[in-house]
Amino acid sequence: MTYEVDIRGNVPLYGQESCIWCGAACAQMIMNGYPDPAHRIFFPQVDVWNTIQTHNNATEPVTWATDPQGLRGCLMDLNPPVGGSWNIFMDTVRDNVMFDILYWMNRNNYPVATLINAGGHWVNIVQYITDVEPTGGSSPTLQEITKYDPEPHNVGTELTMTASTWYSTDWVNSIMYSGSWYNNWVAVIEPPVERAKVNVEMVRRVGKEIIKPDKAVEYARRWIEELRLSKKYPILQKKGITNLPPILVREQIEGPQKQEQMRVTSYYIVPFGFEREENLARVSIIVNAYTGDFEEIGVFGKPIRYLSEREAVIIAARAMRLSAREMKGVEARMIFQPSELTHIRIYPFWEIAWKERERVLYIDQLGAVYRVIKPSVPGD
Repeated sequence: MTYEVDIRGNVPLYGQESCIWCGAACAQMIMNGYPDPAHRIFFPQVDVWNTIQTHNNATEPVTWATDPQGLRGCLMDLNPPVGGSWNIFMDTVRDNVMFDILYWMNRNNYPVATLINAGGHWVNIVQYITDVEPTGGSSPTLQEITKYDPEPHNVGTELTMTASTWYSTDWVNSIMYSGSWYNNWVAVIEPPVERAKVNVEMVRRVGKEIIKPDKAVEYARRWIEELRLSKKYPILQKKGITNLPPILVREQIEGPQKQEQMRVTSYYIVPFGFEREENLARVSIIVNAYTGDFEEIGVFGKPIRYLSEREAVIIAARAMRLSAREMKGVEARMIFQPSELTHIRIYPFWEIAWKERERVLYIDQLGAVYRVIKPSVPGD
C-alpha cells in the first residue's frame, strides 16, 4: 500500500533565465502554482530576482545568489499564501526536514522549495510517494520524489527518482557554505503542527563490473513497464518514441562534509525521443551501471540534444588549437559533478584529457568550454 501527493498539475515548469537565477525561477513556479487558481500570479523572472535581492541577508559571510531569507521574503512580498505564511525550516537532521516537506505538502498542496547539492541550487518538490500518509505522529518511509529543476537554462526539467537516489545525490550533504544555514538541510515551508521524521531505505549504488550498454537499454525498457513510468510520463506511450544510444556517466559527488571524500560511482542515461527528430531527447532514464536498478527519470522542458564524444573532442581540440594529428591520445568520458556546469544528473558534461600534455578541458552539452570545475554560487 502506498500514499501519493502529486501537485504537478498545478505547478508550471520554468527554466532559469540566467545562470544564477535558479531561486527566482523556483519562486516564479511557486507563485504561479498555488492550489487555488484564483491565487496564482505570474511574475516576470527579472522582477522576482530583483525582489529576492532586496530580501537576501547582507550579513552572510558568503554572497548568495538566492539565500533562504531572500526566497522566503520574495514569496511573502509578491504573493503571500491566503491565511498562511512562508517560513524557513532548517535542521541538522535531514529526516526531520524531509518529514516537514511531506507533511506540509500533504496538508496544503503547495510546492516546496529546497536547496540541493550542499546549498548550491534551488529546486521545487512537486510529488512524492510514501508507504503511509505523513500525518502527525506517523513515521512514513519515502519511496519516490519528483522535483522541478530550473536547469537547463530557459528549459527546466521534471525529474522523478527513488528516495534512495535522492538521499545519495541531491540531498546527500547539508549546506556547506558558512553562515546562518551551515550544516543544515533547508526548505522554505510552513512549520508543521507536529514534529517527526521520515525513513528512507538506502541501496548500494556501487559495484565491480559495469553492465553493457544494450543491457542498460533492456533495463530501462523493463522499468517503463514494471514501474508504469508511461502513466506518469505519457510521452513514453507515443507512436514513434524509441531509445537513443545509452550514455555511461561517471558520477563524482562529495560525500558527507565531515568525511571530506569524493564518492565515485557510475550510471547509464538511456534517452528516449522520436525517430523523426534526429537524436533529440525528450525523456531520459537513469539506471544503475552495475545492477540496472532504476534510479531516476527526467523530462526536459523542451527536447535537447546530447553532445557526442566526437563533437566534444573537436571542440576541445579547437580550444587548445591542436591539429588533427595532435588530437591523438585523447581520453573522453562523460562526468556528472554538481557545479557551475550542471546540477542535473541527466545533463552531465564531457571531460577531455590529453595525458601527454597534462591538460584537461570540460565541455558542457551546449559546447561551452571550461578549464576548471568551479563550485556553484550558493543558491544559484
